[in-house]
Amino acid sequence: MPVAPSPARPIAVQILIGGRWIAGQELGRRTGKAGTDEILVSHHGHLVWIDQLQVRESRS
Repeated sequence: MPVAPSPARPIAVQILIGGRWIAGQELGRRTGKAGTDEILVSHHGHLVWIDQLQVRESRS
């Protein structure tokens, strides 16, 4: 799975989890096994790959 280079600075994003938008930081991107684009997100030190459809840029 190719991984896109990390942005120079983390990008503030919001992640849709359980019907709620929570704050996080985008750290990188990749194409997942199913061919979908995924974003590596940090939330309070926890790292998780999230489908790009569940991530939006932060409005702040």
